[in-house]
Order: sequence, then C-alpha cells, then structure tokens
Amino acid sequence: MQALTRFFLSLNTAFWVFLAFIVLAFMGSLSLVNNLAFFSGIDEAPLFKWLLSVHDLRKTWWIYVMIAVLAVMAVSTIFCTIEALYKKLSLRNFVLKISPQVMHIGVLFIMLGHLLTASAGFKTDMNITKGEKKTVAGNISVSVDDVKVTTDENGYYTDWQAKLLWFENGLKKHENILRPAHPLYFGEYGIYIRSVNMGPETSALIRVCRDPGALWALIGGALLSFGGIGFIYGRSRV
Repeated sequence: MQALTRFFLSLNTAFWVFLAFIVLAFMGSLSLVNNLAFFSGIDEAPLFKWLLSVHDLRKTWWIYVMIAVLAVMAVSTIFCTIEALYKKLSLRNFVLKISPQVMHIGVLFIMLGHLLTASAGFKTDMNITKGEKKTVAGNISVSVDDVKVTTDENGYYTDWQAKLLWFENGLKKHENILRPAHPLYFGEYGIYIRSVNMGPETSALIRVCRDPGALWALIGGALLSFGGIGFIYGRSRV
C-alpha cells in the first residue's frame, strides 16, 4: 500500500502520465485526420456507445489507452489533494495553499462530468409531424403543436420555430417555442431544432441530447475558476 501511495504521490508519475497523454493526443490527432470517414460519427453519440459500435481496435486503441491514462491522472490528483489537505495546510497563507487544491477538485469534477456523459448520455434526431407525440426515454415524450417559418422574397427560409410540448408520465409539463440557436433545457435534456418541413405533412426535425455530466462539469469549472482567482489573490498577498 505504501508503494502504491508513493507511486501516485510522485512528481515523476505526474510528469510521465502527462507526457503519455500529450503523446497519445498527438497520435490521435493524426489518426483522426487520416480516417475522417471512420471518426465522423464520434460527435453524434456518447463516446462509450460509439466505441462499442465501431469494433476496430486498430484505429481506436489510442482512445482506450488515453482513458486509462486519464484514470491514473485522476487517481494521482486525488492522492495529492488528500495529502495536501491533511498534511500541508496551515492558517498562514491559507488562501494561497488551498487554492491549488480547489483547482484540483474542479478538474476532478470536470472529468467526472465527461465520464458520466460519455457513459450515460445520448443524442437522437427525431422527425416529429405536427400533432404527433414521440417518446424520448422512459416516461418522457415530446410533441410538436405548431410550426412556423419566415421566408425572404425568393421563398427561402430565413427563420423557423416550433411549439414544443414536453410530457412526463403522460402529463404536459412544459410548452415552449423552439428556435435555431435557442434550444430548450429540461433537467438533463437539451432539445435543438435542426430543420422544418412545411409540405403536405408539417414536421420539425429536432435533436434531443441527454447530458448527465453537465452539472458536474459546470461545478468543476466554477471551482477551477474560483481556485485560480484565489491563487492569484494569495500570490499578491505574499
């Protein structure tokens, strides 16, 4: 146990892990450029779901290794933060000493948020005809009550909107206007309108995303910012 603790607390471990991450990121960037068609769907689905669907370790091995490296980095950060909080803190220059640990905790929250989204999130496109109700997940469903468009003098669409109804357990909970660049958010779900069809069957193409890690990443970002501000303030007081 002591050997394991020394390993995760070692600066050499942090250096080599970070170097490995940089090398993997560089190799991954080259792989992406050389296999654009293969990686084209990586942004259209949660990472783990996409990895399970492609089945090609020759092109994705670096992602798995990078995840392992990030796991080691996270554990090392946890060990270092715990040691600093329990052994190195004192009332003298408290803000200066606690700020890096707050930043470390913020980074861990951000990593946790991305892990949750990569494992439990989803994205799906739904073409919903006016008046139709479609299930999003479990007891949640949506319906498009109305669709409107704005056209220019040539008849091209310049703007569009849809009245979206949000249902939970069969009961309408929300009624909002959905427009381009103005998504709607309901808890962990975000809804975006991609296009509309004003043909014989009026419909709207919407994208529904579930991002369970968004709140954790937001908290992490706030902690990282507060820690940085605290560190700058602490340095100015020395």
